[in-house]
Amino acid sequence: MKWSAVQLGPLEEPWRPALGDRWYKLLDRTADYELWVIQWPFDTGLVLHDHGGSAGAFYVAEGLLEETSTTPPGLRLRRRVLSAQTGRSFGPEYVHSVSNPHVMPAKSVHAYSPPLTAMTFYARAASGLVVSHLATEWEGAP
Repeated sequence: MKWSAVQLGPLEEPWRPALGDRWYKLLDRTADYELWVIQWPFDTGLVLHDHGGSAGAFYVAEGLLEETSTTPPGLRLRRRVLSAQTGRSFGPEYVHSVSNPHVMPAKSVHAYSPPLTAMTFYARAASGLVVSHLATEWEGAP
């Protein structure tokens, strides 16, 4: 599975990535929130991460996505499949991974408040989750 932390670089217009790559586009940002659309081709995902203190929600517009989630310290992980027309909301301490293990591509819309300024990425350890790295720059980041 192709897992990524943060995809850097310009988007190809009109939002067409290289075949098989996960891509995203910032739709709107205000002082209070931001909205993104993400396309998840087969066998792509985003590793365990938080949203830098922002609360949020995401909605599966097309396809199926698999989410694994926890809250710190991350001793217990919960996995669920989200089908089209379903979504999740979460608080500022939420940690999750999202992937598309299904053949058909999926598309989702994500909202964060306040707008994202950082994302912390995690790895699993016997003691729970440990920080693997912090991202503060990506295409569309403030």
